[in-house]
Amino acid sequence: MRVRMKVEGGDLLARKLQMLAEETAKEHMREATLAGAELVRVEAERLAPRRTGTLANDIHAVVAKQTKARVTVRVGPGKKGWYGHLVESGHAIVVKGQKVGDVPPKPFLRPAFDAKLEEAEQAAVDELRRRLGL
Repeated sequence: MRVRMKVEGGDLLARKLQMLAEETAKEHMREATLAGAELVRVEAERLAPRRTGTLANDIHAVVAKQTKARVTVRVGPGKKGWYGHLVESGHAIVVKGQKVGDVPPKPFLRPAFDAKLEEAEQAAVDELRRRLGL
């Protein structure tokens, strides 16, 4: 799932970022984006099924890609919760090559994202403004 944010007053923020050294601008963008992503991560952790607790305890917000002006953050399970996509979307039960049933989906990531998107956007903007002294 991809999200694009447009910041009101973005011209001023963009000018401020351009005046900074590239590494400093990247750091500000990364930390602001992670501040927003953290809200989604916490909500996903809260909504995740807790049969054993492994999935809920293994949800992370990680920078996947970054340039000076764009940051991509992945929110989701890590290695221990590798099966999170199966829980989110549901899956077939297969025994000896034969489908014997289905496990219904138990979405937790998408509802977390939907519930926290606006709040996450605002948290990212607030953090960026704070870091730029605006």
